[in-house]
Formats: sequence, C-alpha cells, structure tokens
Amino acid sequence: MATSIAFPEGTVERMDELLADKGLSAREHARVMCVRLLALGWEAQDVAEAVGLSRSSVYRRKAEYLSEGKRTLSTDGWGGRRGGVLSIEEEAEFVARFEDAAREGQLVTAAEMLAELERRCGESPNPSTLYRILGRHGWRKVTPRPRHPQADPERQEAFKETSQHSWRPPERTILARYG
Repeated sequence: MATSIAFPEGTVERMDELLADKGLSAREHARVMCVRLLALGWEAQDVAEAVGLSRSSVYRRKAEYLSEGKRTLSTDGWGGRRGGVLSIEEEAEFVARFEDAAREGQLVTAAEMLAELERRCGESPNPSTLYRILGRHGWRKVTPRPRHPQADPERQEAFKETSQHSWRPPERTILARYG
C-alpha cells in the first residue's frame, strides 16, 4: 500500500479559521471540512460519509490541497471556459471588427474569420469554435438569397430569347422514306 503524504503543521488550525468565515458556499464548506478531517487523521471512507463526497473525491481534495494549497478550496468546480481561445472581451472585439465590415456592405465569410481567429490565438481552432463565438455574440448564418428582390422575370426571359448565347433546339425535320 502506498504511503500517505502528511499534511503540513497547522493545517487543522487554518481550516478552523476558514470554517469560521460565514461567507463559504456549501461546496467550499465541504472541501474545507474534508481537508480538516483528513488532517485530523480520519480515514477517507469516513470523511466521504461525513462530508457527503465520494471516496475518490476525498483523495482528489487531499492531492489538490497538498499540491496547490488553500486556493483549491474556493474554486467553483468543474464548469467554466477552460478551453476558450479568447476571453469574452477579446471575442467581442474580434466580432466587432467583422461587424463593421458587414455594415459597410462587404461579404464576411467564415473562412476569413477563421483565418483571423487562427492568427490571433496562434493555433488552428476548430470551425465549431468560431461558430460558438459568433452564436455568443448574436451572429447567425446568412446565405445569399436565390434572386434579387427587384428582379423582373419577364425581362429575364426576354433577354434569354434575344441573347446570342442562348441555346435553341434545332427545327424539327420530318424524314420520309422515298419509295
């Protein structure tokens, strides 16, 4: 069986000071209690039952506390934007640049946006990253319309008839057999 790493001197007292703080969330309170009980010498299974965590979570809390210290006790948990390539402010600035171009009537494509994103973050992001950024900032995919709203179908047909490049089927000829 592996030897257990002992907690530093004064860990119980530091945990008691943290527990005296009334601003702890339920998650933070459970984490502090977990470290405190382990520092007092409790077994992991007993701590897990007392605090309401799994045994593996108790071991994880101990390892995190021993490696990174007190700051691990006040983290928010698993959620968050750990994989974000840009901060929200940087994303807003990135999108605003293209929004200005779009307002001027320029065609903004995802390919050019992806190239700019790659230049900014220094790596080649997945296209879904770009689409998530655009979605967060209120953009949507817009495709060109199939025809212009002021198009006149009659004039288009007349042009087809008079155009030199239009194709017309040859006149039908009736073939008869002499006989």
